[in-house]
Amino acid sequence: MMRTKSIQWKSFWLAILIVTVFFLTPSMIYANSNGRMKVKVGYVQSANMMERDDRGVKSGLGYEYLQKISYYTNWEYEYVYGEWNDILQKLIAGEIDVMAGVSKTEEREGQMLFPDYPMGAENYYIYVYDSSPLSTKGIQEIKGRTIGANKDSMMEMLLRKWNKEGGYNVDIRTFSGNEALYENFDLNRVDAVVDTDNAITPEDEMVPLARIGSSDYYLAVSAQRGDLLAQLNVAQSKITSTDPNFVKKLSEKYFSNSVVSAQMQKDERMWIEKHPVITIGYMIDYLPFSDVKRSGEVTGMVADVMNEMMQQLHLTSSVTLKYRGFYKAGDMLKALKADEIDVAFPVNDNVAFADENQIFLSSPVITTAMNLVFKGKYSSKKTRCIAVRKGNEIQTSYTIKHYPNAKIKYYETFEEALDAVRTGDADSIIINDLRKDGYLSHARYKQLKSVRLLDYSSRCLAVNAGNNKLLSILNRGITNLPANYSMLATYPYTGRLGSMSVEDFIIEHWAEVFISIAITVMVLTILGSVIYNIQRKRKMLETMAHKDSLTGLLNRRSFDEQMDRMEESVPDNEMLFVGMDLNGLKKANDTLGHAAGDELIQGAASCMKSVLGQYGQVYRTGGDEFVAILQGKHLNWDKIIGELQKTFQTWKGERNKSLSVAVGYCSNDENPTITPREMMMIADQRLYQDKAEYYRQAGCDRRKR
Repeated sequence: MMRTKSIQWKSFWLAILIVTVFFLTPSMIYANSNGRMKVKVGYVQSANMMERDDRGVKSGLGYEYLQKISYYTNWEYEYVYGEWNDILQKLIAGEIDVMAGVSKTEEREGQMLFPDYPMGAENYYIYVYDSSPLSTKGIQEIKGRTIGANKDSMMEMLLRKWNKEGGYNVDIRTFSGNEALYENFDLNRVDAVVDTDNAITPEDEMVPLARIGSSDYYLAVSAQRGDLLAQLNVAQSKITSTDPNFVKKLSEKYFSNSVVSAQMQKDERMWIEKHPVITIGYMIDYLPFSDVKRSGEVTGMVADVMNEMMQQLHLTSSVTLKYRGFYKAGDMLKALKADEIDVAFPVNDNVAFADENQIFLSSPVITTAMNLVFKGKYSSKKTRCIAVRKGNEIQTSYTIKHYPNAKIKYYETFEEALDAVRTGDADSIIINDLRKDGYLSHARYKQLKSVRLLDYSSRCLAVNAGNNKLLSILNRGITNLPANYSMLATYPYTGRLGSMSVEDFIIEHWAEVFISIAITVMVLTILGSVIYNIQRKRKMLETMAHKDSLTGLLNRRSFDEQMDRMEESVPDNEMLFVGMDLNGLKKANDTLGHAAGDELIQGAASCMKSVLGQYGQVYRTGGDEFVAILQGKHLNWDKIIGELQKTFQTWKGERNKSLSVAVGYCSNDENPTITPREMMMIADQRLYQDKAEYYRQAGCDRRKR
């Protein structure tokens, strides 16, 4: 009897437990028909972190971070919008499942769950508008003023701590979120506000007065959702191991243009006041980086980059830039040590060299690949004797580092060094990627060939050791340069290296030149021929700049220009974006050699051109990445993609037995109002889903792809 009662009581309490769990977890994730799990996400609009435009298109570091997490957890998000404090309370109450950008405090650790890895770190500053009198009076003038902050946030906690420890006696007023905070700031109800370093951009016309603290921020999870926390920790661990720089790349993408990085500190402003003229030393005969015109003026990307840096730092009216050219890097560094110039460019990103010469290096201004140029068929003998332009420290140090046993022969000019390779006086020469194509397009160098070397080379600005104030100013300028500005600034000057010279003309047309001295008619014919060849050369260079040499497809530059032309307009015709990514390229390179990898890339490109070429353009946008933009009327896109997949499946190469390509696509049939960039984003997401499914079925680690 007692045993029967015991069993009955156990059954009763088990039933109570099941009912309790059922009713206490109303927001439990459930699987959709597509197998994805629904997760409620709090979405607080914040500049650069979680934005949403008038059309509902989302962007920002937090949004992209959530998308990346969903790739590994198979979550599907349901967004809940609101102000910061309201969303935070919903998280605490279990009305939403996760919330991005939450700082960890002792109180919050008892209210919600935090994963093993933070999303990032942020600094908190007190800001005022640059038109406010406080912007020029310093932090001491903030005493007794009113400062606004978001309620129950890390910014409020750090502000109160800073106020107490510093004895500033400020009046702290809190608000439910950014909308209320900045509304009161604009109405002058508060004198200053607290915000993060990554939320304020130069367009906001605000300046930081003081840093009050910093903290890590997390993708916080509801206390009732321990199951989600476990999945989140696994996803973060995989992201960290497969893409260690993911968070850093997101920060550079969204936070590089923060007002804090562009706002010079007091000691830097004082240095500028004492040095209104900055003299930059540069290398002559070093296009596209730098050279001198016949008029004596500087030319090359150095002038464009320095002017843009001054503009980004708002120094164009207070700083005058002067330039001085040098034929030898050693002479330029001597002038720097003698304070005859303030800055030297370009200087190799070599810390040991900088230490030896007592100079400080800036952040890299530009990074480029290096190439070995030679005549005839490549062999190890091509590195026995390497030509170097005298005075070119970057070329010299790279050559010594990678070919320590090679004999180095120095020449006065770069053309003389190339001529030495052409005539056999030297076996080879090392040239960076930006100069190679321009020089090798000359007629007299058409017999020269090249192979790309493994290590890249970065170019920096250099200042005297100890001049850390100028170094900080330069680094601020580099940080605030628009994306890819330095690389884009080289393009106008790279083409000049390939212009036809008098010597090139004589080599190709020596008979015509000789005859033209006596025959006027032949002069006209030759002139016509020259004009034609110049145009052909220029067209060839333009083609080289827009085409991928390995596959013959259009390159990344062509794709970016096409996207800029389409901008954000809604296409008139039926359009399809196709994203494609090779599977197993790294494995082929590692096990069969780079020739096998190249065969895969070329094979995939051939398949794409044969199927998709008739409907639009195909681009190679990266090592194993391709994009196609297709247009037409009354086309069956699914059928066309099916034909593409069959072509991939039936392909066979000499070194590879098969070809696998992950594909994702999106057409404006799905949404007539969708823009090209939105279509590209959707196609990219579907591509990664296809790629993830491939590696899941293959049962292999994606890191070894």
